[in-house]
Amino acid sequence: MKMKLPRYDKSAFGGRGDRADPSTWPEVEGPLEVVLFEGWMLGFKPLPNEVLEVVNKNLEAYYDAWDRFIGSWMVIKIKEPSCVYQWRLQAEIAMRADGKPGMSDEEVMDFVSRYLPAYHAYLPTLYQEGPNGSNPDHVLVVDIDEKRNPMWGR
Repeated sequence: MKMKLPRYDKSAFGGRGDRADPSTWPEVEGPLEVVLFEGWMLGFKPLPNEVLEVVNKNLEAYYDAWDRFIGSWMVIKIKEPSCVYQWRLQAEIAMRADGKPGMSDEEVMDFVSRYLPAYHAYLPTLYQEGPNGSNPDHVLVVDIDEKRNPMWGR
């Protein structure tokens, strides 16, 4: 039996990585007893909704603690959450230039990638419905570009 083994290309998508082109995968032929290969997330299963309920309950408690103190909102709307990588990197570089400790470029990438999925999950609702508990007449939304320049407000 012949089989191609997937390979991972860390340089794909600007270093974010992806599977390598299948034409580059090595082919093995049996009989084989064991084939070892690295598989990021291999074997993981999606989390059930019940597990995610804890996250949402904590978020509700957080809102309940603040809603009564906030009369108006200004929401800074970004076009693409991935710009957060560059912004955080700029902040870390500035901190290091001032002689303060800061994360390396690699640490910034790792750090931001841990919370960016939450941005992708929660920002669409924030942008469409406004902040939790807010009065739509008391919400100013300002779109900004990748250089943090305001585009327009509504």
